[in-house]
Amino acid sequence: MESSQQQDQKQPSSIGQAIKQQVLKAWQPVPTINSTIILFAILSVYFLSMGIVLNVYSGEINQQSFRYDAYCQGYPVCEFPIALDTDYKAPIYFYYQLDNFYQNQRRYITSKSVEQLSGQQGLGVGDLSTCYPVITNGQMGKNLSINATPLSSNDPAIPCGLIAQSYFNDTFNITYEVNDEVTNVTVSNEGIAWPTDLGLYANTNISQQWLNVTDERFIVWMRVAAMPNFRKLWGIINQDLQQGRYTIVIENNYNSSAYGGKKFIVFSTTNQFGGKNEFLSVAYICVGVASSLVTIAFCLKKYFSRVDHKKL
Repeated sequence: MESSQQQDQKQPSSIGQAIKQQVLKAWQPVPTINSTIILFAILSVYFLSMGIVLNVYSGEINQQSFRYDAYCQGYPVCEFPIALDTDYKAPIYFYYQLDNFYQNQRRYITSKSVEQLSGQQGLGVGDLSTCYPVITNGQMGKNLSINATPLSSNDPAIPCGLIAQSYFNDTFNITYEVNDEVTNVTVSNEGIAWPTDLGLYANTNISQQWLNVTDERFIVWMRVAAMPNFRKLWGIINQDLQQGRYTIVIENNYNSSAYGGKKFIVFSTTNQFGGKNEFLSVAYICVGVASSLVTIAFCLKKYFSRVDHKKL
């Protein structure tokens, strides 16, 4: 009795044997002309409807961009006049845009210290090889900390690396005039960074840092862009802006002419699908049209096949 049970345990199961012998039954769909027509008809309806919806929603988004580097060239501070051509409802997203800046270069992307940015203390120059070629305060070109404490040129720069060195440091102050009274527009830098990124940054020692690494504008800059022309969020305006003329006082610190670039500021609203994105709606519509053409082709094929069959 025991020997027969042991033999039964040694025998592989039918499923296991079928897997090893690769003889499991498989279901393979056999497409027919009717199922193909139904499939492509569903795809065409879905993509066309989504494309139209996205296009309508994208058209409702207000967005304007203004190039200011040529206007402010040679001036450390300049007053840049703009005109909003429509009313903007809060929240309004205020971006800066850089053209011809390649943040996707391999050496640039890796030039930072994750340990340093996370607040780890006691890191010396020898521990920051990933920040090459910008490791020390001297290489970073900084001699004062955030609280104006002198920095040694041979000490590690906090933060170090090429990404931190090229940090976008232009500032913007938006004002408008009503009844001969100048009013400031508050641009908040809270909530502009990804929530997942906020926990990755921590200060080590303010008296040894040339920059506050928990500043959300710095955190946004550290998430490198994939393309040479990109926008990054500088702040959020939590008040409505009326159509009209505004003045932006710009501290023109960032040198874009060194790499042949351009600088813009962008005002934009959003909707349930995010910011203005005409490409996505066009892509959906193109796929929907292509699916419709395939559906029509198969319908014609089915029709002529029936005609030929009747003739026979």
